[in-house]
Amino acid sequence: MQNVVAMWDRLNGMIKWVEKWALIILFVGMLLCGGLQIFARFILHAPISWSEELLTYAFVWSSFLGASLAVDQLAHFNVDIFIHHFPPKFAKIVLYLVWLTMLWFTAFLTYKGTILAQLNIVQTMDVLPLSMVWAYASIPVSAAFMFVHTADKVLTGSFQPVSE
Repeated sequence: MQNVVAMWDRLNGMIKWVEKWALIILFVGMLLCGGLQIFARFILHAPISWSEELLTYAFVWSSFLGASLAVDQLAHFNVDIFIHHFPPKFAKIVLYLVWLTMLWFTAFLTYKGTILAQLNIVQTMDVLPLSMVWAYASIPVSAAFMFVHTADKVLTGSFQPVSE
């Protein structure tokens, strides 16, 4: 079991590294693309046709990847008023059930997101000559990352601590 936890922890660390660098690249790209669009529209009076679409899909990717990273960092909001009133052992059981539900949901979202992305392979973006699969792939990719982060929390028991 210890080997599985160590392997899962390494996988989780690699995914966090990918997410952080992907988010940095996406945000810098969005900043540059948005700045270029402002410059072209207001200074050159010749707007760039593809920049809005690129910004939109970069924002979608950054939103989903950011949500995944927030699972690992326990940064999503939660309502824990009831948990604080439970006895500590019962609260821990409830939290495990919540995280197991998240594990199931992220697996389901990965599966359904993959199907959705596959259905949109032939559809192309409006302006950019790319398949819509690149936009829809943000769902199963980030859901798979969330699955790994959630499984890591369940395996290590390092989800939100209960104050006693």
